[in-house]
Parts: sequence; C-alpha cells; structure tokens
Amino acid sequence: MLSVSPARHGRVLGVSDHSVEVREHVTRLDAALKFMATALPPASPRPAAPFAGEPLLVKDLDLKLADAPLWRGNHVLREHGTVSGHDDPLGRRLRELGFDIVGRTKSAEFGLAVTTEPLAYGPVHNPWEHGRGAGGSSGGSACAVAARAVRIAHGTDLGGSLRIPAAHCGVFALKPGLARPATTPTLAAWNQHGFLASRAGDLRRMLPVLGLDRVPDADRAGTEGATRRLRVGVLTSAVSSAIDLGAGTVEAVERMAAKLSDLGHQVLPAHPRVLEQFDQFTVKTTPMLAGWLAEEVADASKDLGRPLTETDMEPGTAHMLAMAALATPEAVRDTAQWLHRLVMDLTAWWERFDVLLSPTVPVQAPRLGWFDDPDTAMHRTFGMMQYTAMFNASGQPAVNVPCAGAGALPYGVQLVGAHGSEAKLLDLAEELSPGEAPTPPVSGDRGLG
Repeated sequence: MLSVSPARHGRVLGVSDHSVEVREHVTRLDAALKFMATALPPASPRPAAPFAGEPLLVKDLDLKLADAPLWRGNHVLREHGTVSGHDDPLGRRLRELGFDIVGRTKSAEFGLAVTTEPLAYGPVHNPWEHGRGAGGSSGGSACAVAARAVRIAHGTDLGGSLRIPAAHCGVFALKPGLARPATTPTLAAWNQHGFLASRAGDLRRMLPVLGLDRVPDADRAGTEGATRRLRVGVLTSAVSSAIDLGAGTVEAVERMAAKLSDLGHQVLPAHPRVLEQFDQFTVKTTPMLAGWLAEEVADASKDLGRPLTETDMEPGTAHMLAMAALATPEAVRDTAQWLHRLVMDLTAWWERFDVLLSPTVPVQAPRLGWFDDPDTAMHRTFGMMQYTAMFNASGQPAVNVPCAGAGALPYGVQLVGAHGSEAKLLDLAEELSPGEAPTPPVSGDRGLG
C-alpha cells in the first residue's frame, strides 16, 4: 500500500526506524483485514512535542489534513484523488502535538452505515472472525486498534460510529460530550471526533487532545484515578422494535453490573424511560440526518471541483440524500422542539444517577452483507443504534468497554455519564476492564511501545 520505500524515505527525511517499522507493521495487518483507505508518508519529526512519534491512524471522513487524501468512503472522490486544502482545528492540533499520522482508515460512505463495507474500497473484516463486519462507520479504525496495528486511532460519532465498531471489534472507545445538551436543529453538534484504543488509560491520555483535560475535583478521589462510589443504573432490555437483544448480550451486561457491585458501587435496575421512544426518535430525526448529509456532500463537491450526483454515490446514500427535501423549515422547527423536550427528560435522569450501564449494541458483529438488502437495511441500521444515538442528541459522553463473550466474538457494554464526566467514565472503564483489551486471532506479532 505504501507508494515509497520506507527505508529509503527514512534516510532522506530523517524519519525514525520506529516510524518505518510501524508502517510496515500496519501494511502487513492491512493485507489480512483491509482496514486502510490509504497510507500517508511520514512527516518531519517534532521531537519536543508531547506525542512525538506516536503512531496514529485517522478516519477517512471528517478530519481534514492539508494536502492529504480525503475520500469519505466515496468511489468518485477516491478515483479523482481528492485532497484537503487545509488542516481543520483537530488536524492541525494532531500535527502540532507530534503524532506520526500513518494513514487513513476506511469509513462507510459519508459515515452513514453501522458497518464498514464501502463500494469505494471494499469491506473491513473483523479480526475476531474473517467474514464478520467490523461495525461502522469507524470500522477501519476499530479493526486496526483491535488487531494492534496501532494503539490509538481516530474516529467520529454521529449516532454510534465510534462505539458500535468498538463493541464489534472488542476495544475501548470514547465519544466525548458537549458542554451542555445539544438541542439545536442541526446534526453538526451531534457529530463528535473521538478515539479508540486498546487500553482505557490511552483514551484518558487523549483528553487534552480533545480539550477535555479539566476534571472537576468532585468527580475524582485523588488517588491513582480511582472513582468515588457511584450510583449506576442498568439497562438490559431492548428499546427499539428493530432488533432484540441476544441472550449473550444480556449476560455480558449483567456480568459487568455484578463486577461494579463487587467494586463497591451502588447498582440498580434503572434507565431513563425516554430511551423507549427510540423508534419515534429515528422517524423524527431522519430528515435532519438527510439535511446534514446534503451539507457533507456539498463540502465534498468543493474538493472534487464539481457537484456529486446521485450516480456518484451508493444507492443507500442517494436514497438518504433525497429525503433532505423533507427537512422543511417547519419540520425542522417542530423536530427541534420535540427534541428539546426529549433531551430535557433524558438528562434529568442523571440528577439521580451517576452512570447508565447498557449494551452498546444489541447483537455481536453480523456477517458481511447483513445490511445489503434495501428492504431491511435501514431497519437493521437503526436497531443497531438503539443504545447510542440518543446520546449524540443529548451531547452526553459515552464509553464502550470491551467484554469477552462465550464464543469467538466480543461484546461491548456502554457507560454513559452526565455532561463533563469523560474522565469519570474512563476511570470506571478501567476499573471494569484493566489493562489491554482482549487480543483477537488476527493481530500484530509484536508490541507497539
């Protein structure tokens, strides 16, 4: 996949041997799992930077890096070799902090799917079982971290796109929250940059990168990151009619609930009842999602130099884009008012509880192609998002914690906190699952130190 000889390139630019070895390591694993969209050449080292030389993969979707490819999972953008004209704020910060950005990982086209099987460059395979999906839309990043290609990878999350693939691949993921509930009639505030990692502690290291390093003293005990005794509500039932829970999913949540109780936390069967309005939530917000997609397509068209047409996209993307016509000013206003009431009801639950423990996804990773049938694809997509999407609307932080299953595939449980509780959630995740996430059958054969 690399278009240059790493060793020769390293001698010319003074790139470290470690950077060369990492790229070779990533390329070897990608040959088996197909998680890469494209590799990126090493940048000039910044030895004094806080994350100097630390390998990082970034998702091929929203993150802009000047002069680097940005294809958004679309075959036309890939064929034309479109690149970003500038760094966006996070892209610039990652460069300044010294990360060695190794390449871009595959994304579902425009981030719309909960699996990563774009026609532009083929499916990502789950490292736990070839032929299973890696989740989406950050499936390339989740797969790469699970396989130990890199320790940390970037992703984005509009309705679960970090947490869903993290659950399917068996890694930690953080969807950061907003400073306050997001009740505006635009999905731009719902779409959050975040990271996936093989250790919860590595996600904590990324909090300053996201500007989330200020932690209220009341949320920390002050000794080695330990959390105080928390009041935890547990949800073990489906909140959507689209997909019911597998028995193993329920067992995984109950096992983690028991562990939290053993750790001294107060654990009760409880959840915000408003989550049970999820089916109505999807109907109300789908036109808004289509409107957001129209803005993303328009931005991509600028990179391309011409408008993207319906024939330039996958059928599912074109179908969703056509629904943007339903997002009239009146419909958007009515939806915004409905969402405001829903979010107020949802977040009020955290006045009595500290954390919600739930499944991240209702079932383990399905086989590739499970979302192909146009008659069931949207139904199954929303069903997979039933525990994740409302917390994009509310702007609350959420963490996926990997959980080993009885079979080959992992499970994921989700921790959701009040606004500003990212560090608390990561502390709790580390209590639940200290150290490295489980290692899948297809993985790197050396450490990533």
